[in-house]
Amino acid sequence: MIHVYDISEDKEGKRLSAMLNSEAALGWERRLSESSSALDPDELQSMVALQLSEFDMLQSMFPGTGELVVDDPSILLDLREFAEKATETRPQHLDFVLNLDVENGQLHVSVNLPLEYPKSEPDIFVRSQKLSRSQQYFLNQDLMKYLKTFEVGDLCIGPAITWLQENGAKYLEEDSEKNNSSENKRLETVEAKFERLWIYSHHIYSKTKRKDILELAKEFDLTGFCLPGKPGIICVEGLARNTEDWWNRVRTWNWQKILCKQREVEEIDSQTNLSTHRRFTGFEELSSENNIRIKSNGHHVDMGDVFRYLDQHQCGYVFKEYFGVSGKVDNR
Repeated sequence: MIHVYDISEDKEGKRLSAMLNSEAALGWERRLSESSSALDPDELQSMVALQLSEFDMLQSMFPGTGELVVDDPSILLDLREFAEKATETRPQHLDFVLNLDVENGQLHVSVNLPLEYPKSEPDIFVRSQKLSRSQQYFLNQDLMKYLKTFEVGDLCIGPAITWLQENGAKYLEEDSEKNNSSENKRLETVEAKFERLWIYSHHIYSKTKRKDILELAKEFDLTGFCLPGKPGIICVEGLARNTEDWWNRVRTWNWQKILCKQREVEEIDSQTNLSTHRRFTGFEELSSENNIRIKSNGHHVDMGDVFRYLDQHQCGYVFKEYFGVSGKVDNR
């Protein structure tokens, strides 16, 4: 059972608030570093060397201008120096896009490699102007299922590209009545699920990202909230098809670190009123208007206020998942 601090403005309330903020900060930093700290420096350097060998293979397979695109080539230099033990400074993770020609069109494959890959799962998202929204959803879902067949520690980006070369074309837009009928049946299954995603990020400062997060949530009919600052917290809820589309798009943006911490899924039927499953009435960015106190630098918030906000929406239990600490109700 997760308890919630009731933070008041008296001395005891301020003491509890300070304690909770301190514990939450420690828990957050520990959780951010636990994946990479699980590997010693030699292991991490070996992981980086493996992903570079796979990237070099992809470069040899797709040497054309505009085929394999890295936004910041300097990251490759940093990764090579780290892999060759020329530096102990941990580099940023590698992001790239592969523009893959298949029959009937082109697929844009966005790849995000954690520093610990292949010990950690990569993020891959596929889009195309010729993919309908539903086809894009199913393509990415099927690709994810394929990636789950690999063992932890296996390089899988190369095989994923081969899978897309062999299977990608069949997802591209066709007017076949047979395909539409099959697609509708799959949509009925997906839309029979209500999903709530809990996302955390190392930080959310960018005004552009914050604006896009809000607009995408409205586009996909999602409710929830975005808490900017460090750490950044996002909750989205709605039809599973919409939450997955939203997440697949957001996670491909340039983040220092972003994870889906928890998924909550409920089975529903076609007659269900979604509002009975929602815990939020709209999607908003949390601020002082929600009684969230923001510190003077604008980058950090009072964790006691966050705790209380979550509890007010029957979500207090997730605080421990995010920060590794719980509190105690103070009903003074």
